[in-house]
Amino acid sequence: MPTERKIYSLTQLNQSFEKHIWEQFSKRDFWITAELIKINVKSGHRYVELADSANDITTARSFATIWASTYRTIVDQVGAKELHGILQPGNKILINVKIEFHALYGLKLKIRGIDPSYSYGEIERKRQEVIKRLKKEKIFDLQREIRLPTIIKRIALIGSPNTSGYRDFENELLVNHDFNKFTIKSFPVRVQGEAAKKDIVAAIKEANCYDADVIVILRGGGSKMDLALFDDYSIAESICHSRLPVMTGIGHENDEVVADLVARVKFITPTAVARHIHYAISSFKEIMRELSDKTLQIALQRLGESREDFMHYNNYLSHYSRELIHHWRNLFQDKKHEILQKSRTLLFAEKDVLAGLSHQTSSRLQHLVQQENSQVDRLFTRISDLCLQQVDREKEMKLNQALASIGLYGQQLVDRERIIYENQVELLELLNPLKILASGYTISTVNDKDIKEIPIQVGDIMKTLSSNQLIESEVIKRKEIKHENNR
Repeated sequence: MPTERKIYSLTQLNQSFEKHIWEQFSKRDFWITAELIKINVKSGHRYVELADSANDITTARSFATIWASTYRTIVDQVGAKELHGILQPGNKILINVKIEFHALYGLKLKIRGIDPSYSYGEIERKRQEVIKRLKKEKIFDLQREIRLPTIIKRIALIGSPNTSGYRDFENELLVNHDFNKFTIKSFPVRVQGEAAKKDIVAAIKEANCYDADVIVILRGGGSKMDLALFDDYSIAESICHSRLPVMTGIGHENDEVVADLVARVKFITPTAVARHIHYAISSFKEIMRELSDKTLQIALQRLGESREDFMHYNNYLSHYSRELIHHWRNLFQDKKHEILQKSRTLLFAEKDVLAGLSHQTSSRLQHLVQQENSQVDRLFTRISDLCLQQVDREKEMKLNQALASIGLYGQQLVDRERIIYENQVELLELLNPLKILASGYTISTVNDKDIKEIPIQVGDIMKTLSSNQLIESEVIKRKEIKHENNR
């Protein structure tokens, strides 16, 4: 016979599980490790989603609850900041739980305690892995090779403007008497949560595009878990590859995050960063002031020594110059007297020689002059004869040329006068009244006077002369005609 099936309702099954778990686990608690996936807060209670994985594959998932009263107890044990930092998505946590099963809501874990040392150990493990990776890639010490400017005036500031650390940095930097003319380019970022990593990496890359002296990364303190953000590999890598030196003021005293280790300079607080910047300027100004004073002192000392040397050499040269001048003056006087004596002797000797030469030259010149005079007379006679002959030839030639020129000029005058005469004859012919009348013109007169010269009255007898007849007519009507040219 077939076995009779026993059928349960879901409620019965879950109630059976609830009873079994209550009997087996109600008096026990368990310490478990898990990764916190999500956390929601409602009415003071924390509703947490947990997971576990192996080789990046999720192997378990469950939900847990921290009741408000339990949360307050854990805060008293761990601290509010530390607990807040631990209970962030992505953190691995070690928690004490009791197992509960509800017929309606299923399996639940009730969290009763949290061991922060496990989370800190996990943070340290990840931190060491990041450091090892940076050193393996040989970029861990790249910032050490960048020179940090002695005077920092242009700052690329990365941080959250709403935090006290950010404000403390600006107040400390700008409110001082040594120097406050800083140029600050702000890059606002979040400094908490998973999204803050991308913000900080993007801000570092963007800051490197600006003309700044340094990049300053700030965070105004926080719990150990909060500071774990700056152990992230992507942030550390961006700092290592920055062309600008990076200064950090994360806000901690005992622990060093990876961002501090790879930065060019690290400080424990944002205020310390600002203090270092303007102290460096103050120190530089003081050093320059001391160097200036020392330089001036050395210059004055050297100037005094040089003045003494100058006076010594000046006195020496003055005395030596006077001695040389006196020596050369005496030598010059002796040479001058010797030259004068020799010059007189040579002058007298040359004068005697010149006298003899002058007498000889005079006698010879007189003889030559007489010879030249005779020759000149002969030449003059010959030149006179030649001149007379030439004058006669010139007279005859020029007379013939003058006669030819006069004849030619006379002929030209006759031709010109003939042309003028012919033109006058032609003009007279053109002005002949008969010829004018023959061309159709007439001459009208009244009382033998041209009508243009006297006023014409009705009844006047007007004579009109043409080329072949004389006409007499009586004026019966007269009309004035005005031309434009006569206006």
